[in-house]
Amino acid sequence: MKGMEDSQTERKEWLELQRNFRYLAPGGILIYVIPSYRFSDKKIARFLSLQFEDCGILRFSDEDYDDFRQCVFIGKKKKSMHKTVNQKLHDFLLHMDSEEFVANKVTKINHLVGRHQWKVPPGLQRISTFYTKLENKHNFYEGIRNSKGLTGLIERSKPKQLKLGGKPILPLNQGQMALLLASGAINGVIGDGDDLHIVQGLEIVSKKTSDEVHKHENGSKTVVSKTRTHRDVSVKFITPDGLIRKLV
Repeated sequence: MKGMEDSQTERKEWLELQRNFRYLAPGGILIYVIPSYRFSDKKIARFLSLQFEDCGILRFSDEDYDDFRQCVFIGKKKKSMHKTVNQKLHDFLLHMDSEEFVANKVTKINHLVGRHQWKVPPGLQRISTFYTKLENKHNFYEGIRNSKGLTGLIERSKPKQLKLGGKPILPLNQGQMALLLASGAINGVIGDGDDLHIVQGLEIVSKKTSDEVHKHENGSKTVVSKTRTHRDVSVKFITPDGLIRKLV
């Protein structure tokens, strides 16, 4: 829930109220604990005063309120389809953004113990009838084998194979060669027949330093040295004739 200084989760109390309301049976009891000032939110105040009856609003005892500044709403969910707003409760909740109002008008929770009771209605006792039957697992084998889901799972689980074919339209640049090296595409046995080659690729990384001269208006100069990473690609290959070549 949202704390006193928080701002990012401002609507969380409202969302939780809506979510829990859906699962509360008519005549069921809601116990809603949030920071006291959040009850003054227009949506929360109207919702509680419209959907609930036999309501009570309490604050934590003095020894706990200063630490948490929270209040407790207890109410019974209305059973009627046609509901009207409890205007007195609505106006009361709208004033709860004032700490002075909460301190003077909201009853402490320890003062209500033993003075009022809310009866929780029993849950549904009847269990709906359902039917089932046993099937032989062999009846499902063929359907599972031919299912698109299983076929897709098998295809996704296969190891990826890098396939290269044909010749590039343009000569490969240095960056493309480095990418092929990193992927392992230019290492090992490549091609077949007259195009069979044994290839070994290597990326050579070095540092190069260059000087940049900056001229100033007063005639002085500043020399800035910059070091850059330089990459060279070296590829060795053996042709079917046993000829060894090295491309740098």
